[in-house]
Amino acid sequence: MSGASLIANHMNVPYGRIVSASDVAASFRNGCLSASSHTANGILAPFFNEIEPSLIWRCAREVNASLEMVNRLYAHTLRLGFMPSPAWEAAAAQLQAGIDGHASPDS
Repeated sequence: MSGASLIANHMNVPYGRIVSASDVAASFRNGCLSASSHTANGILAPFFNEIEPSLIWRCAREVNASLEMVNRLYAHTLRLGFMPSPAWEAAAAQLQAGIDGHASPDS
């Protein structure tokens, strides 16, 4: 199963099938919440606090989203008032500091 599908499935658990893998992929590629509906964007928005950084980075690689675009998406969720994710911030800093872009943040 793709990283985008895993993220969508996890975020949908309390709601039913609202967020799709393509919603996740579009958001990663665009650097902002880009789901097919306002409701799906709202469900997806807190995922940096609910999804392990290694899965976030896996998904980003699978959909060809750069670290810069993922960090833009993260910043977008913060501007919307969602909680910071210390785990994502640490992983992103580690990636930025020299991981070759193909390793997971927890390696």
